[in-house]
Amino acid sequence: MRFLDGQTPAADLTYSDVFLVPNRSDVASRLDVDLSSSDGTGTTVPLVVANMTAVSGRRMAETVARRGGLAVIPQDIPIDVVAEVVDWVKQRHTVLETALTLQPHDTVLDALHLIPKRAYGAVVVVDADERPVGVVTPADCAGVDRYTRSPTS
Repeated sequence: MRFLDGQTPAADLTYSDVFLVPNRSDVASRLDVDLSSSDGTGTTVPLVVANMTAVSGRRMAETVARRGGLAVIPQDIPIDVVAEVVDWVKQRHTVLETALTLQPHDTVLDALHLIPKRAYGAVVVVDADERPVGVVTPADCAGVDRYTRSPTS
């Protein structure tokens, strides 16, 4: 950041206090920016996630928080929903990713829709008390009618 006349402000500034002037950058494309972490995992999670409803939801906030980033919850969301999302994210495990779950009465099609949403390729079936009762993988769904209940039920 550069201030006019080389002056440095004596107090903290907010968006109302400054005027951001677009300027040229040496970066030719956003693809030229390297977001990989230095911990050897090779992940490319952003440091800050935009406050857009389609971008910064509960799931993204969880993932980014786990990696040390910040997700800005959109301002058009009711305050009680924001409080619920923040509380939910703070309850997540700091290392392990939250598993996708199904109930025993869900269909094979439900499982097939959820499985691609995580890299580990499985969905956990839980009972009414949220205790795991099984795991569904794509191999379990092969050759099964998609409208039947999960193979573990």
